[in-house]
Order: sequence, then C-alpha cells, then structure tokens
Amino acid sequence: MGNRVNVYLTADNIISSLGFTTQENMEAISNYQSGILLQTDKTIADTPILAGLIDSQKLDAKAKQYKLENYTRIEQLFILSIQDVLAQSSIDITQPDCCLIFSTTKGNIELLSRHTDHLSEEVFLWKMAQRVSEYFHVSSTRIRIISNACISGVSALIVGKRLIEAGQYAKVIVTGADALSHFITSGFISFKSVSEQICRPFDAERDGLNLGEGCGTILLTTEPSPGKVVLAGGGISNDANHISGPSRTGDGLCYAIRQAMNDAGMEASDIDFANTHGTATVYNDEMESKAIHLAGLEDIPVNSLKSYLGHTLGAAGVIESIICAHQLTDNILFGTLGFKELGVPMSIKVQAVHQSCVAHTCVKTASGFGGCNAAVVLTTSPQMVNTALIDTEFACTVSPTLFIQNSHIRLEEETLFISKEQSFAAFIREAFKQTGESNMKFYKMDDLCKLGYIAAHYLLKDKEYTPTEIGIILENSGASLHSDLKHQILIDKDGDQGAGPAIFVYTLPNVVSGEICIRHKIQGENTFFIRKECDMEDLERYARIAMQKQQLKICIIGWCELVNEDYKGIFKVICR
Repeated sequence: MGNRVNVYLTADNIISSLGFTTQENMEAISNYQSGILLQTDKTIADTPILAGLIDSQKLDAKAKQYKLENYTRIEQLFILSIQDVLAQSSIDITQPDCCLIFSTTKGNIELLSRHTDHLSEEVFLWKMAQRVSEYFHVSSTRIRIISNACISGVSALIVGKRLIEAGQYAKVIVTGADALSHFITSGFISFKSVSEQICRPFDAERDGLNLGEGCGTILLTTEPSPGKVVLAGGGISNDANHISGPSRTGDGLCYAIRQAMNDAGMEASDIDFANTHGTATVYNDEMESKAIHLAGLEDIPVNSLKSYLGHTLGAAGVIESIICAHQLTDNILFGTLGFKELGVPMSIKVQAVHQSCVAHTCVKTASGFGGCNAAVVLTTSPQMVNTALIDTEFACTVSPTLFIQNSHIRLEEETLFISKEQSFAAFIREAFKQTGESNMKFYKMDDLCKLGYIAAHYLLKDKEYTPTEIGIILENSGASLHSDLKHQILIDKDGDQGAGPAIFVYTLPNVVSGEICIRHKIQGENTFFIRKECDMEDLERYARIAMQKQQLKICIIGWCELVNEDYKGIFKVICR
C-alpha cells in the first residue's frame, strides 16, 4: 500500500423521466414528483404498463441540435450526458490519463427485434461503447464496459475508483444507461414482478417494481475541491444462493456493505443514512432489511428512489449515487415516495418524507440477478477516509491456462477431455458427465453458463478457501446474446405471452458467474466485463487490483464466450 488518495465526484449529470439535468431531477424529487406514468407504446409492452420513460420529443430535439440522429436512443443518452459533464469540467477526455467506463444491462438490445436471423454487430455492447467513445475521440484502449445486472452502475464506480487508486488513470468518467424495450419489459412481466401501481419500497402493501430508463454520468478525479463528495469505499459480493432470487439471509449484501466500509476505513457508526436498491419486490426488500441489520445500520435513516425514477437497471447505481451525493451536500434526506407502513421482517427506519439534516456519510447499495451485490460509501468528510494507493506487486501464482474450444478441453498442452461431438450442446453434456458430478441443475442452465461451469470444475479442483476469500472476474464479447436470441424469437412470435423466466434470467452475462458461485460457494468479488477481443493480461492486471482491495486469496479470471455455435473459453486461477 502507498500514500492515501481520495477520489472525488467532480461533476455529474442525470437524464431520466424527471428531466435532462441533475438539477431538474433533484427539483422534481424535492417536489415529490414521480416520473412513472402509464405507458401505452406497444414497442415498450403489449399492454399498458407503468414505467418511467424519458421525454422522446425532448430527446429528439436535443439529438437534432447536436446532430445525433444517426445514433440509437441509448447512444444519444450517453453522448448528451457525457457532454453535460464535460461542460462542467476542464478535462480533456482525449488525453491518456482519462478512462471512460460504461455500465449497462442490455444496451441496444431493441435492435434484435425481428432480426434474429442476422446478428448485426450493432447489437453488441462493445459496438455501442465504441460508437460513443469515437464521438469523443477516445481510444478503445481507454474504455471499459461492465454488464453485471442491476449492480452494473455501482460496480462501474468501484472499478473507476480502483483504476485511479492503482495509478492507471487520473480521471475516470463513469456513465450508465439503459433504455426500455419490449425485450426488457416482457421478461420482467414473465417474472410477475411488475406492479400495477407506483411501487412502494419496503411498504407492507408493496407488490412489485416499476421499470424506468435513464442515464447518469459522473466524473471521478483526485483533485480536492471544497464541498465535493468523496467516493470513499466500495465492495462487491455474491449471495452464492440463487440466480434470480435474493438471499433469504442478507449475508451477501451485508458482506458488500462491510467491504465498502472497510475500504473507506469506516465503521457502521460513521454512516448517517443508507440509500438502498429498494425495488419494492417482496423478497428484495426483505433481504435488504436483513442485510442492513447484519451490517449494524439498523438505527440510521433508509430511503429508496425507485418510486420516483423506476428501476433504471444498469443506470440505477450511477443515477442514485449522484442523488445521494447531492443529498449530502444539500443537507436533505429524501423520503421514499409511497411508503406508509413497514412491511419487512427486520425493523429499519424507512424515511417517508423529506427532512432537512446534516449528514456527512452514506452507504448506497445494489443487488441483481446472478446473486450479485455491490455497495459504495460516499462522504463529504475526506479527512475521515482511510484508503490508499493500490500495490498490485504482491506474490502470487497463476495456474496454467485452461482452454475450452472445438470440443476439446486442455490445460496448456495437456488434453483433459476431447469429444467427437461437433455441436456445443452435445459436447458440453458429455464433458459434464465426464466430471462425475451429479448436479442435475446443470441441464437447466443456458449454454454460456455450462461453459463457465465446466471450466470452474477443473480450475477449483483441490483448492481450499472460505466463501469470502475467492472471487471471479470474467469477460466476453457477446454478453448473453446466445440466450437473448432465444428470448427475442419467443416474443417476436407470441409477444409478452412468449416470454418466460427460465430463459429471461439468462439474458445477463454475469449469471454464468452466479451459477459458478452457487456451485463453489463463492461470495467474494464478482465482475463481468465486455470487450471486443480477449485480453487476458489486462484482465489479470485488474484481478490483482480487486484481490488487493477485497483481500482475496483466490480469483478466477476468464474469457467466457458463446454465441450460437461459436464458443471459446480461456481461464486461469490466481492464488496468493
């Protein structure tokens, strides 16, 4: 470890159903205004649905003003939001000391509709990020893309903070966005998790979530500035319990919260309020109440912003962190719109109305499919922060590389398994039988998860660890397009009625990590990156950063790619 460094939230922007600037969003929330309205656009859902949509007319006007007509809706949001942040600062985004991090769950997924027979590169997340970064003349070597379900935005902030602390960059722009489409709404409807009223987080009458779309952008720098908020700590974990349902104990999220506080050098007594994921689904809110208690935060005020904005998916962590930062600097704590009576098993202090307060530090949490959790600590008291530059030059061993390709599994040059089967499905079933495992859930997984599952079997043989001292960091080019195609074909044919949770849950690439975590009891670091081409050296560099920050003993890293019949697995294990 080296000298102490603070990472500041230097500039920000929010585009949501409540407005196109952070100020517009803050004023709307201050007035108890919800952006969630009844939507009847059939490109969003077959039947009317309550959701928070960005004003299309205003977006079109701004796109025309800045000559962005050739960009998709989500690309326009990214560009407009980043432009606003750049206008507030004096940084040169083209310089080599600046990095651009994208967070999203589905990117341009609406382009898949009616085009499942021809998979255009325009639907790939790396292409979306490439188009936006090229607009700003940012080299592809200085972008990162995170697609880690609904913790993507919080994860992106943590990754940005770590890259600065490791000395790789002096400035990082974190931008998160998701736009609603029939692909997304049909999936959540299939889970029966969408409410017919404006959602009521933590309330006894809550019955589901509302979806929303939005974009949030934050500039992170190390330049001290009076009144600015410090990103003091961050932690990422996994429940190792279920791919679509949250833990019943809250231990996974609690671990992420504790990691965030440890990273900041703070105790529970230093935290003034908590902004939760707070989706208003029955089990998420139950889990969060338990995690808050386990983390020792049961006596502080708690709020959720979902009833104002809807669940903005990959944008949520960035947007809500911005609002948290402004609550700290504006000396206000927002109430949870619609909350009346506590309806979770553990007693927590849910704030129902806005109140003036002097708060210096908060925790912001997020959870998502695949069992993933993340938390950050934000503070206006930089002197309280006890963090440091990261030293990645620690002693470790790196396993030989495991390859899975062309019906062949090998460890460097040693063949572990080979099959005559040409199709991936037949090959991977045969490979599973060869392991001697009896986990029948394997056959219900999508093919991407099966690829990662088999790799983990060989990688973790004879490894000893506790659940919180092992992590997994994966990446690929195609995200979850293999399952996306299946889901899209069903809804192209039968609309909402064609969607089913058994396929939709696998339309997130990080679910492969979730399946591995369940099988091997992994509760440490979980991050899924998207990249056009495999770069194991860069992945290992980041893994060392994560291992140092989260005090991991073991970390699985790998390229886990499968789209249709094209597949390739390249995996290693780093051990301290």
